[in-house]
Amino acid sequence: MTRMDSGKFLESRDFLFHAAPYRFSSGEIVPSHSHDFIELAYVAQGQGEHYYKGEYYNIAEGDVFMIEPDEEHAYRAGHAHLPVVYNVLFQPELLRRELEPLADVASFVDFFYLEPFLRKTVRFQGHLRLKPYEQIEMESLLHRLILDFKEKKLGYRILTKTRLIELFIFLSRCHHDRKHSPLQELSSDEKVILHISEFIRKHYAQPLTLAQVSEMCRMSQTGFSTKFKQYIGKTFTEFRNETRIRVAKQLLEQSDRKIMEVAQDVGYEDLSFFNKMFKNMVGFSPSQYRNAATTATHASNSPPS
Repeated sequence: MTRMDSGKFLESRDFLFHAAPYRFSSGEIVPSHSHDFIELAYVAQGQGEHYYKGEYYNIAEGDVFMIEPDEEHAYRAGHAHLPVVYNVLFQPELLRRELEPLADVASFVDFFYLEPFLRKTVRFQGHLRLKPYEQIEMESLLHRLILDFKEKKLGYRILTKTRLIELFIFLSRCHHDRKHSPLQELSSDEKVILHISEFIRKHYAQPLTLAQVSEMCRMSQTGFSTKFKQYIGKTFTEFRNETRIRVAKQLLEQSDRKIMEVAQDVGYEDLSFFNKMFKNMVGFSPSQYRNAATTATHASNSPPS
């Protein structure tokens, strides 16, 4: 059995962390191994098997589990529905100081301290199988965490720790809901749509397409479009464009950025298309809107005659 060492797999001795997705190939086996760090694994796509304490257990899309240091485990993929697993690797001391304030939060302690020890005496479970709307949030958190770590811009280590704590708290809440919350009043589909609408509000500048968000929700494009219109009252495209134009209006009012820059800031690379979209929705071109807003601001700030 191979034992993986932090010095080889984590960034450095003074920043004991690593995170990346891993896409399995057909029939691939990751041999039995252990490591001196914690592994948080999230199955983003597909199905496979996870070897733990002498047995293989099925894992599938939405499963989250933690592997403690020195625990032997392995993975095995089939020949269809190949898994994509996000691995977040870290030493506990990376966040020891930051996690101290959470020591009295019952759901956090239960999730990250009690259950790993319980799993030593009970059959391995997926630990958590996230619901569809939770998977959307999980993948959003992971993408931001991994991007910050990969780009390594100024302050990335502090931001990485912040993202990791945010991820832990989110999973603690999911765990708490499983144990303490009654059945939700909203249907699962409605929660998915409401969550994706919030995702669009936050990520309006990204090149989001119907195909992308449908896949995020694990729905067909037709099914997603029908449910989105049912719960939001607008089509996906209408909602995305209205969100972008609303932010564009704010930028035109509150900044001196060029029209082209504003268009790019809200997700439009084609200036002529942005101008057309803006005028159709607002009734003025972007330049006309800015002039009117500037005039109104000056008038409101002028002393009374």
